[in-house]
Amino acid sequence: MKMATTSLFILTLVLITGCSNKFDECVAKEKESYRTRNPGASYSQVQTKQEEFEMLCSSFKGK
Repeated sequence: MKMATTSLFILTLVLITGCSNKFDECVAKEKESYRTRNPGASYSQVQTKQEEFEMLCSSFKGK
């Protein structure tokens, strides 16, 4: 199961890399990292952290 999740994550990153900017990639990585550290987190908990992820990745905004 963990291998399937890891494979899905890698595939998602590859797809994102091809069609988005560094800011979006950074936010996606932060979300995935949060989900990994907090496997029981609900969708709403992850969305609540969205602003924090965007602040962490703000250096990539507009590049």
